Amino acid sequence: MARPAALPYTLGKITVVPHPTMPKTSQARGYYRDDNNTRREVTVSVKSKSEETIRRALQAKVDAAEKEFRGGDTVLNDKTSVSQAADVWLDWKDREGKSTNTMRDYRGYVKNSVKGSSLANLTIGRANDVARIEAWLTTIADERGPAAAKGSRKVLSGILALAERRGAIPSSVMHRVRTPGVKPGSAGDRKCSNEDCDYDCGKRHLDTRRAFTPEEALLVQETADTAKADVGDLSAFLFGTGVRIHEALHCVSWTDLDLDAATVHVRGTKTDQADRVLAMSPDLAERLRTRAENYGTKGLVFGVTYFATKAGQPRDRNNVSKALRRVFATAGVQWAGTHTFRRTVASWMDEHGCALAEIANQLGHADTNVTAGYLGRKTQPTRAASVMVLPSNSPRLRAV
Repeated sequence: MARPAALPYTLGKITVVPHPTMPKTSQARGYYRDDNNTRREVTVSVKSKSEETIRRALQAKVDAAEKEFRGGDTVLNDKTSVSQAADVWLDWKDREGKSTNTMRDYRGYVKNSVKGSSLANLTIGRANDVARIEAWLTTIADERGPAAAKGSRKVLSGILALAERRGAIPSSVMHRVRTPGVKPGSAGDRKCSNEDCDYDCGKRHLDTRRAFTPEEALLVQETADTAKADVGDLSAFLFGTGVRIHEALHCVSWTDLDLDAATVHVRGTKTDQADRVLAMSPDLAERLRTRAENYGTKGLVFGVTYFATKAGQPRDRNNVSKALRRVFATAGVQWAGTHTFRRTVASWMDEHGCALAEIANQLGHADTNVTAGYLGRKTQPTRAASVMVLPSNSPRLRAV
């Protein structure tokens, strides 16, 4: 009958020999098996000839090895560097079928934030440290701004989460990490804080709490229609639907339009409700009908139009955003951004008494609380004060 296997981290037979150069010292060697049933060697030098003392010294090393985390697979394990783990994570995200633009953003953060950084050559076990990560994020925020720090944090969180699932680290510390703010006056401090600025200081003036007035909206649309870049129809579509800029550019093809019914199927992916069908105004439907006559109905509605051979192919979001910023500057609304279209739709619907659920459906929000916060509401009004009134059977006494 075969001898039963020893438990992991159980020290087996040991061998002891005199130390060749140190008098009154013994050299001992033993073996044990780890959690993966891999046979490992342990050695020790002890100034003693007592087998019991030598065994205790060897067992102490085995116990220390048991506490040291060794996990993962052949691709991602505790010895893998952060730089290598980032490549494994990118491959994993690619297999998930992420969009081309999402993968482009991920690769950009890995290249600019992870590769060559203070974390790059550390093993993921050593990099999985709150102090190290927050110091890394602080450097990014001060050099490239808070948006870069936020995006870098998201990417590293994904890398460590994958490492945790593969068993390469016991658990990720990212839930304890805080994204630092940018140091005033640093290169990353790009937001202008001067209320009386003439918009010519070279910094950003984006106001994320503000929506267009009807007069501003009309001026922006007129400016977009006369711009050199093809952004007039896109501007009208953003005003008319409130979709996200990447949804308009990459999630709406000509087959998603029903111009007779004046509806559009937006195949968004950000939330479960982002894949939705929206109604369009007759004017917007007619504008898109004219666009179809001018540029054809191949590929994406707001795809490439400048090159006939690339008609309908995806446009670069950064280039489109730059073109729209030029429109905003010409129209005198330098504080606006591409998301201002979306905030304008939400604000105007709210001013006309639309319910939060209706606004959330239009914007593709998964939760009406997100919509309420988007509109700047700190509390949602309810009728509980008038409904939750207990009946009273006893008459109230009045003073006479």
